[in-house]
Amino acid sequence: MKHMNKILILLIAITTTTGCKKYFDVNADPASPQNPELASILPPVLANSTFQHAIDGANAATLIQNFTTNNGNLQHDQHGGNPGGTVNTGFWRVFYATQGTSINLIIEKGIKEENWDYVGVGYAMKAWGFQQLTSYFSDAPFHQAWQSNRAYFEYDSQEEILRGVDSLLRTALNYLNRTDGKVSSASLGRGDIIYKGDRSKWIKFVHGLLARNFHRYTNKSNYLADGYADSVIKYVDLSFNGMADNFQVPYTASRNDDTNPFGPARSNFNTLKQARFITQLLDGTILNGSSAAINRDPRLRAMLSASADTATVTASMPIPNGGFRYNLLQNTGGGDFESLATGGVTPGTPAFRRRVSTLYSDSLPANTGGALFTKAGKYIFQNSAPAHLMAFHELQFIKAEAAHRKGSKGLAHAAYINGINAHFEFTNFYSAQSGLTPSISAAQRSQYFATTAVQSIAGSLTLTDIMLQKYIGDWAWNPYESWSDVRRYHYFDVDPETNEQVYRTFMIPAYNLNNLGPKPAYRFLPTNFSEFDWNEAEIRRIGGFNTDYHTYEMWFTQP
Repeated sequence: MKHMNKILILLIAITTTTGCKKYFDVNADPASPQNPELASILPPVLANSTFQHAIDGANAATLIQNFTTNNGNLQHDQHGGNPGGTVNTGFWRVFYATQGTSINLIIEKGIKEENWDYVGVGYAMKAWGFQQLTSYFSDAPFHQAWQSNRAYFEYDSQEEILRGVDSLLRTALNYLNRTDGKVSSASLGRGDIIYKGDRSKWIKFVHGLLARNFHRYTNKSNYLADGYADSVIKYVDLSFNGMADNFQVPYTASRNDDTNPFGPARSNFNTLKQARFITQLLDGTILNGSSAAINRDPRLRAMLSASADTATVTASMPIPNGGFRYNLLQNTGGGDFESLATGGVTPGTPAFRRRVSTLYSDSLPANTGGALFTKAGKYIFQNSAPAHLMAFHELQFIKAEAAHRKGSKGLAHAAYINGINAHFEFTNFYSAQSGLTPSISAAQRSQYFATTAVQSIAGSLTLTDIMLQKYIGDWAWNPYESWSDVRRYHYFDVDPETNEQVYRTFMIPAYNLNNLGPKPAYRFLPTNFSEFDWNEAEIRRIGGFNTDYHTYEMWFTQP
């Protein structure tokens, strides 16, 4: 990180390829402000939060089969990690070199000027960043981060970072609850592109982060004895009350630099296709035992994309399910079989019409890639739709799991039902944004709730019921948390109430040779942009030079 320190002044509040507006430029140009306002520093911090969340998150999402790859690069399908830290490390660079330095400036300047609300938001975003960082990379610099007089940064353990996140969040609450000094909803609203200066919603967001943090301890023997489950429930209840509280980063898509990173214009997801696991969760195969029309989840049409040929049965649609094919992860890797068939890449041919669609839209015979799509996209994959960092339905599922682990099945069931209903609203929200997918009607929702996909009896609720619905709710937009869930259950843990895998039918048919055995991935290596030059001793200490480092369990997944 030595060379990072040399350029910190240049990096502060300068946006990266998230495409946010360059709000100020601290250089020698006399026309540029040398003492920028807090309202000009905060927007890039907030907007930057979604870009690497989407890009690096897609790698995590592939590990848990939200997606499979379509371009022959099966590194993530086969859980091969990121040897040498050469790829998949953007969030490390963005958080430490760009976003974090701006956050530190907000906190320092806000304290000096008594803008306590800005300080509270700064601490909230710092806590969120460290929570994301350790979920993806595990050990990382925490206590020594951003110390300008250092060329070498000691890594703190994940356990220590999670304690640090708790401390940062409580500091955030302290400042957000202050009403003295220059606290002003109008002032904060000038820089707050998320909640428009409403501190009460920032406080709810912080409570949601606390709920996430306490929920990282589910595998620890003291999760119940020390009240962690109770804390999860407490902080969920203090957090979001509905979709109106969701943390949404807005995008106008008036130009490429202000376009949702999940959308087709950015082409970040062109090589990823919907996977078997999510498709069969939604088409009825896993949750109802059949993909017959009556068993299909009405969210299927809103979330996933159908092929142009919706009738022909193929390897990626062995039973007709309305045309929702998937890239099939095999023991030889992932694949869209129709791309290999005669004429498979030729628009208009039968093989092409059966190909798995992009995530952005249902297939049309002339669609050969994201650049040619004229539709606005669908679900979260829209150029001008907001991107979420936290949502009400996610928190309800967290509460459901915590209550279930306590043995409070009535409370767990109520939260579970709330979570499913809230995700239907979340889905309809994005359908309305695109204008291309009809909203799910009350009758369709009721019909789905009458199937075995939804557990209607509180006393019969299982962890599997909760976690599979949460997987659907978190699909694609919330990869860090969803991957954390799957890792907490070690991918293949068995639900003691069903004697089946919690993530029913989930499988990893092929493992990369880097894994040195059939071991799934649990972490990524930090970036070689700095760490392999200046922190080599720390990389070596944590085992980062070992071929199978990425398969080492996280602290939070261990007993």
